[in-house]
Amino acid sequence: MSLSVPVEQIRAAIAAQDWDAADALLDAHDADVRAYFSDPTRQPSLSECARVFAVQQALMAELAAARDATSDALRRLHQDRRGVSAYLGAGA
Repeated sequence: MSLSVPVEQIRAAIAAQDWDAADALLDAHDADVRAYFSDPTRQPSLSECARVFAVQQALMAELAAARDATSDALRRLHQDRRGVSAYLGAGA
């Protein structure tokens, strides 16, 4: 067994807004990684560990960027809503 990150499946679940599937994929990957490293018969190579870590970090960066973009969009929406409310409240 080698470690792999189901990046494309996670992206597809997120794109489809199937949050339960995305969560299940992440949970399964976490369980796989924990099982892999807790098995005393395995001797994972440093390069394999570094590869998985790099993929995980890239996915985390991608998710953080999406989260930040969503946060910015919600902030702008809230500001626009406040502006409309102020305009309507002014009787214009």
